Amino acid sequence: MHLSPFLLLLPALATAQEQVPLGERLQGWFNKAKSYVPAPPVVAEKAAEKVAEKAVTPFNITNWQANLEPSTESAQEWLVFVTGGNKTCFGRCEKAEKAFNESVLLFAADPTSPQLGYLNCEKDQILCSIWSAGAPSVWHYQVPQAKPDEPRPARPLHIVPLNATTVTPEAIYKIHSEKTYEKFDQYDGAFHPTDGWLAEYGLNVALGYVLFGFSMIPSWLFMIGISFFSRTIMSRRLGPPQANRPAAGGAN
Repeated sequence: MHLSPFLLLLPALATAQEQVPLGERLQGWFNKAKSYVPAPPVVAEKAAEKVAEKAVTPFNITNWQANLEPSTESAQEWLVFVTGGNKTCFGRCEKAEKAFNESVLLFAADPTSPQLGYLNCEKDQILCSIWSAGAPSVWHYQVPQAKPDEPRPARPLHIVPLNATTVTPEAIYKIHSEKTYEKFDQYDGAFHPTDGWLAEYGLNVALGYVLFGFSMIPSWLFMIGISFFSRTIMSRRLGPPQANRPAAGGAN
């Protein structure tokens, strides 16, 4: 009778198995079991923490001037997203809002990212009237550091309009990362919120309230007023109606 070679090897295998320390075998079993356990989403948690740390400051009529005021500590860079609703954006800002919210993740991962602001023209119509802001858009402010005994520095402003149908989070992030705001001319007109001549004379806020008041007037009331005004002007040009003249020629 001939024994199988495999049976002849069994005693040798058993002896080799006994020579392996028990601790090493337990460690091997533990590592093998650990490989079947799914790894926790560490990256997602860290990203979520960064997003939570990146604050987005709502701009309103009470805090916008303080937010854009030069500080003696350091220069500031602001990226303010302007949006609206059905009245101020005609329902076209939803995609832009989603893109901005998703871009916050990109800004949070960038240590050089600017401060982020948010202006909703549907809720803060007066401030949007002061700025003459249209939605959706991004207002990029550079606020230099203030120096003692020197005039308040100018605050360069670039207004970046957003395509309501094709805007992406990457496009909003590139306004800072690739300085795409420089493709648009620096705005230095009268309606500049901080440096325009209306702001220098303190007229921009008053004008903003006036424009806001006009925006609250219904369009039909405007039409009635224009019609009444045009009729008044036309009647003055034509003059008073002439009196009826007696018929020419009469019997003697």
